Amino acid sequence: MSTLSLMTPKCGDTLKYSNTYKLESDNPFNPEKVDNILKMVLMEAMENLIYDSDKCSKQAKWAASTIISKVLEFHFERYKIISLVTIGEKNSQDVTSICSFLWDAEKDRFATFSMENTHVFGIACCFGLYYE
Repeated sequence: MSTLSLMTPKCGDTLKYSNTYKLESDNPFNPEKVDNILKMVLMEAMENLIYDSDKCSKQAKWAASTIISKVLEFHFERYKIISLVTIGEKNSQDVTSICSFLWDAEKDRFATFSMENTHVFGIACCFGLYYE
C-alpha cells in the first residue's frame, strides 16, 4: 500500500521558486493572426455606423475589449496585450495619433488596421509587449 504525504510550509516559512532561465516565448505574438482579428472586429463595430459621440464611444470600447479577449485566446506566452481603438467622424479634417512607450525592438510587436465608411473612420491597434 502506498501513502502520499504532503508537506506544507510552516507559518513564517517562505516558498522558494527556481528560475527556468528561459528567455524566449514558445508562442510569440504573431501580428498576422492579430491583423485578422482587428479587421473582423473593426468591420463589425463600424457596420452601418453613423457618427454619434455616445454610440461611437461605446463601439470603440466594445471593439477594444473584444480585440483583447480574442487575442488572449491565442495564448501568446509572456506577452501583455494592449488594444487601442479610435472611431471618429469624417468631416473634412485630419487626425494625427501617436503612441509612445518603452519598446523592445526584438520582442515587442504590433498590428494595426484602419477603415472608413461614408460617415466615420476607425483605427485599431494591438500591441504585444514582451513580459518576463
